[in-house]
Amino acid sequence: MTNKALEVKNLNGSIGDFFLDDINFSIEKGTIMGFIGKNGSGKTTLIKTILNMIPKASGEVLFNGISMFGNEETVKAKIGVVFDSLIYPLNVKPAKIKKMISPFYKTFDDKKFDELMERFELDPNKKLLTYSKGMQMKFGIIMALCHNPDLIILDEPTSGLDPIARADVIDLLLNLMQKEERSILFSTHITSDLEKIADYITMIDNGKIIFSKGKDEMLDTYLLAHIEREAMTDDIKSKIIGIKETTFGYEGLCTKILKLQNLTGIKTVRPTIEDIMVYMGTEKRRLKERGA
Repeated sequence: MTNKALEVKNLNGSIGDFFLDDINFSIEKGTIMGFIGKNGSGKTTLIKTILNMIPKASGEVLFNGISMFGNEETVKAKIGVVFDSLIYPLNVKPAKIKKMISPFYKTFDDKKFDELMERFELDPNKKLLTYSKGMQMKFGIIMALCHNPDLIILDEPTSGLDPIARADVIDLLLNLMQKEERSILFSTHITSDLEKIADYITMIDNGKIIFSKGKDEMLDTYLLAHIEREAMTDDIKSKIIGIKETTFGYEGLCTKILKLQNLTGIKTVRPTIEDIMVYMGTEKRRLKERGA
């Protein structure tokens, strides 16, 4: 029995002139994987390819050791998916949508549906078009959870939500992970949400995985360095990731191994996930421009 909820192996695919290039990563059971990258980096394309909504060119996707391709009905019954816009018709009431959808899932939990609708203060007898964007997103998450999936895939679920609605969603996910053994792939550009709940972080850029590692390991590996002009040397400059020139000198990511922390003219602080994403992206573009 595998301990992996999801394994993506050597996955290649394309849509138009955008390519997914040899994608590899996995999600352990009972963990939350944060999936980051700038707009257009390939997050949604990869999610849709994993779900076979976009045909793959090659590679393999395994859910709990079972191939997604050729076993979709079995596998997708155990997956809950939420995209950044609602997939249900807006002129229909949630109560009717539940009646339409629930027969397709043997494990659909009517009690959980009622409890979550009440928790989020959503009226099941009002048409979805009367809901705000935040309310619609909450409803989408409720529908994804109510058939008790083993893996939940969220594509920008907090995009466009106000801070209170975002906090509600994050609290729900945390509560879900504490009470039940679930795995979550959480794609978002709001990296502060991942600071609170993610166990692992995977970054994609231009269809390629840049890294996939434990959140704490990642944050403990790097420092954000602010370097005065007088303190900069060619050796230091060559080892700074995504270096940028500022009014007062330079800044960029460095590894703790460089031991810049106590040098005169250099100030280091713990980076955020967003810092790492930004400077890694800057470094990749810089190398591409140099033809490296």
